[in-house]
Amino acid sequence: MFDTILVAVDASAQRGGVLLHAAEITRRFSARLHLVSVYDIGQLSEAKVPGPSPEIFETLAAESKRPLEEAQKELAAMGIRSQCHFLEGSVIEQIALLAQSLEADLVVMGHRYVTGLRRLLGSSAAKGLIDRAPCSVLIVRDDKLV
Repeated sequence: MFDTILVAVDASAQRGGVLLHAAEITRRFSARLHLVSVYDIGQLSEAKVPGPSPEIFETLAAESKRPLEEAQKELAAMGIRSQCHFLEGSVIEQIALLAQSLEADLVVMGHRYVTGLRRLLGSSAAKGLIDRAPCSVLIVRDDKLV
């Protein structure tokens, strides 16, 4: 049923829960596990920087890559092998394209409860991916914040 699983990884506190869900499904189905982190240059607009400099791009890329590497180590400690993908662009678009390319059967990602102005200004990556993904999507919620 699930041969290939793609896990979206970010620096959120719920990453551990996302990895535990993905690890359990991977074990039960003897699936191949892929991890993805997306470097979104659009995040610079939220950083309120006067003008992009090379250092800012390097820092953003490094900060996007670190959780991916940490997640791979955490899974390895659980006895789960994974392959990493580090992409640039729109989070939703890049994850959907990678899921299609890998012929993924499932995408696993987290969802944080967002309030107020932030909800009005931006859409949830999890909600957007449900519409774009070529496969099933498992959303791991962080209910502690609801």
